[in-house]
Amino acid sequence: MNDVKWTILDNSNIVESYPGITLPLTYSFIRTAYGGVFKGLIAANLKDKNILAKYDDILDNMITSYEGRVYYCIGNWYSLIDFLPFSKRVIPIWQDMMGVRDKEVYLEKRHDFTFGQKLKMNLNMLKSGLRVPRDMERLNGDFISVSGFFNENYSESLPIADLINIFHELEHRVLDKWYITLANDMYAFIWTGALKHRLGKKGEDVAKYISGIKSLESMKPIKALLDIAKKYGGDEDILNNPAVREYICAYGDRSPCELKLEAMTYREDPSLLERKIREYASDAVKLDRMISNLQNAERPSGETGFLLKRARLGIRNREISRMNRSRIYGMVRRIFLTVGQHLYQAGHIDEPRDVFYLEIDEIEGGDYSLFKHTISQRKAQYAGYERLPARTRLVFRDGTLIDEETEPARKDGFTGVGTSVGSVTAEAVVLHSPDEGADVRDKIIVTKTTDPGWIFLLTMASGIVAEKGSLLSHTAIVSRELGIPAVVAVENATTAIKSGDIVKIDGETGRVEIVRVG
Repeated sequence: MNDVKWTILDNSNIVESYPGITLPLTYSFIRTAYGGVFKGLIAANLKDKNILAKYDDILDNMITSYEGRVYYCIGNWYSLIDFLPFSKRVIPIWQDMMGVRDKEVYLEKRHDFTFGQKLKMNLNMLKSGLRVPRDMERLNGDFISVSGFFNENYSESLPIADLINIFHELEHRVLDKWYITLANDMYAFIWTGALKHRLGKKGEDVAKYISGIKSLESMKPIKALLDIAKKYGGDEDILNNPAVREYICAYGDRSPCELKLEAMTYREDPSLLERKIREYASDAVKLDRMISNLQNAERPSGETGFLLKRARLGIRNREISRMNRSRIYGMVRRIFLTVGQHLYQAGHIDEPRDVFYLEIDEIEGGDYSLFKHTISQRKAQYAGYERLPARTRLVFRDGTLIDEETEPARKDGFTGVGTSVGSVTAEAVVLHSPDEGADVRDKIIVTKTTDPGWIFLLTMASGIVAEKGSLLSHTAIVSRELGIPAVVAVENATTAIKSGDIVKIDGETGRVEIVRVG
């Protein structure tokens, strides 16, 4: 029995960043990034290269791609959490904050440290935990130098070899320190989980306490955009407005599916931004209401305390690192779009954006004569993946798929995780991507998950229901700051609820009901 090799793939949380199909260039980048960041975290606390080397197979396989979709290799995550002090207590908190539904723990391997090694590592991790706020402040400051390096060295005229060198220098400058964000994630998870536990004993909801965080980084782009819509939304030549150009410079990489390199961003296509500005400006009453809601969101509850202060700090720093991560991905995207343009001009690929069907190692290998054939094969392969159903969880035994999550039958009532207080009854609109062109004004958006690029839609909605998510997922954080009710982790929501249905949601209890079928 012990010789059986189990592999569990789970898209909890990661589907928020990589919904749907993710192309080879992005996957080859993020697979290396995940491995590098986790190696940095363990190395900083283990401080023993020989022991660390034993876990290369785990650290190199934190994520995988199956049928074109990205999953966590969940057993490897549990194995790394098992490094932590009090890991048995930490795992349930981690599951809760990541939105993992199947609570059974799968460990790829047990650790065989000596007592002295375990004690040393636990002490280092406890020290790291105490240093997290200071380390995050330093990391946030370091991003300025990373951005400066890119702006000083990147140019569309550079040859491919030089562009790849800039990419690797970015990797080095970012991945060597980015493990601090993982420590901060755990910091935010633990303190928020502890706060939730304490408030639960009093019969209070944690959501209202961790909302209204002042100057939350993820809210800055939407505030700036609403301000532009209010002042300049009716201008004829809006894209030449200095405020719009400044917006693209600061937030042009914040767009739907922004962590997919193949995504079309506002920086790449400013006309998408112009459309969004004019959409907001077209309804002055709604625009003023959104601005007012965001101003009110800046007023946190008067409650203070040890747990609350640390939970809010962890969440605030988490949103800063997420914004900086979007900008880093924007730099990488610009590098490889330029590489694609060079390959196209040299006749090695048929279209500049075909570069996204190649992996980074293949581009570095320089065997350009194979590119068109490889891309043609992969386009057909990934078109086939698009037609396959998305699975949430897959279980393999010795490489053979033996189980996968199936969808339950339609029902009229659901219970998920309430993440933003308040209730609302309104018409539902089911969306699978934020660019479907649907009218969401004063409606309840029903979707599988959201990423930061959805924020521009969420501002116009009256509520949100998502199949994925947790108390600290993007959907939850943004809905709290916008003051709209939200329920996440609602199984089968996009199948059971149809556009046009009248739905009632309670952001405190997590209850979702279909009041009337549309």
